[in-house]
Parts: sequence; structure tokens; C-alpha cells
Amino acid sequence: METDPPGQEAAVLAHAAALAAKSTHPLSRAITGEHLRRKGETKTVANFESLAGQGLRGLVDGAEVTLGRRSLFAGNPWIDRLPDPAPGLTEVLVEARGRWAGRILLRDALRPESRGLVERLHHAHIKVAMLTGDRAESANLVATEVGLDEVRHGLSPGDKVQAIRDWQAAGERVAMVGDGVNDAPSLAAADVSIGMGLRGSDAVLEQADVVLTHDRLERVLEALDLSRRCRRIIRQNLAISLGVVVLLGLSALASFIPLPIGVLGHEGSTVVVVLNSLRLLLGKGVTA
Repeated sequence: METDPPGQEAAVLAHAAALAAKSTHPLSRAITGEHLRRKGETKTVANFESLAGQGLRGLVDGAEVTLGRRSLFAGNPWIDRLPDPAPGLTEVLVEARGRWAGRILLRDALRPESRGLVERLHHAHIKVAMLTGDRAESANLVATEVGLDEVRHGLSPGDKVQAIRDWQAAGERVAMVGDGVNDAPSLAAADVSIGMGLRGSDAVLEQADVVLTHDRLERVLEALDLSRRCRRIIRQNLAISLGVVVLLGLSALASFIPLPIGVLGHEGSTVVVVLNSLRLLLGKGVTA
């Protein structure tokens, strides 16, 4: 953390955490988590405002405080004096009372299951891309470590929506996974939207077609596997039910079987369809 004047880390973090506590963005959660770990001072917030894709603003203990990415402060005289953060770090700037108060530097910690998940999606012939508002250096570092097919960085919520529409225009079917309020427009634009339910915002949960109740990325694979099994069993059930009806109907019309046997065969096919559907309850393994 860097502050102006130096030595004001606790105060800057407390101001930032006060605003971040009202947001579900991953960076906000990281800031509030660090503030709680340090047992910092709790401050009151009024006139809170979320600036889509940019940051947060509000009155913290009566002082106007803005928290956000560098582009939010474009044109301010102090912005050009700030050096770029080191590669792999994401910065969050804090402005208080119209002047720079400090910046918080965060490093993305990859989930241990991330690379394995991407590899299994590749094995299932699914392309994996990342849409992020982070800087190019941080985004490319994550993409290299995880093995992503494509990464687009420095994006606003509108840019993410446009990226999805570009893929759709190229004939791709797009599934979007998100958990922050900035992801809601992208989820609405995607063919399939998957919300991370445990920490997802209300806007995400409203837009998502599928909600994962646990914030575990491997649940995406389980949802994919379950949907494919459902589709396969639905097709089997349609084939069984329609096939039996056609066979029994033709047999009854040709007087090959008596009507009671036809009715019994029809009801029997219903039992077969139900039992076939119950196979979805068997086994929780994921197949790629």
C-alpha cells in the first residue's frame, strides 16, 4: 500500500474498506478482508454510489471518498505522477476530499483448481476466455498461468457485452460465469449464464440461468455434465415413449394384439421412462 502522506495506511484502508463493504466485487472483498484482518476502524458511509466498471464513491465520515481504477481519475493533476504498478499487481486508487490519498496494490491469487478446470474444459472441446477490467500485465499473467485460449483486458461492462456479441456473431455459443454486479449485463447477453451464488450479487442471481450454490469452480463442470446427461436422457425418453406408442398403435390397428395388451404396453413404457429419468440421481462424477 502507498499513501500520501506516507504512514497513513490504516486510515486509507479504513476509508477504502468502508466503501468496499457495500460492493460484491472480488477486489472489494479482498480490501474488506484485509481491513478485518488488521482490525481497522469502522467508518460510516452515506450517499454511496457504484460507478459501473470504474469504482465506488460516497461520503465516509462526512468526507467525499472515491475508490476505483486509474481511468476513473483521468484528468486529475496527480494521476500522471503515479508510477505504474509492478507486473502482476492490480491497483485500486483512493481519493479523499479531491486529492490522492493512496493506492492499494493487490495480487491475484489463482484458485488451485483453476488450471485443472481449464484443462478439462479443453478436453471437452470448450474454448475458455477471460473478460476482465484489470490491466494487460495482470490479465496476461493469469492467462499464461491458467492456460486460457483468449484474454481481453481493461474492459468496462459494456465492452464485455460487446465481446460476447462478437463471439455470437462468429457462430459461437457463449456461456458466461460471473459473480459481480459488473457481470450482470454480460450474463444477460450470453447464451447460457452461470452465477456464483454464494457471493454473487442480486443482479447476477436474477440474470443467471444456472446458479452455483457453492463458490467452487469445478461446479461448472458438474453443471455441464448434468445438463448433457439430462439432454441425453430426454432424447432417450422421447424415443422410448414415441416408439412404443407408434408400435402399439400400428399393432392394434392391424389386430396383432388385443386392446388391453396395448394399454398395458403403453403404461409399461411410462414406467420405463420414469426409471430411465431416475438415473440422473445415480452418481455425482463428472465426465469431460
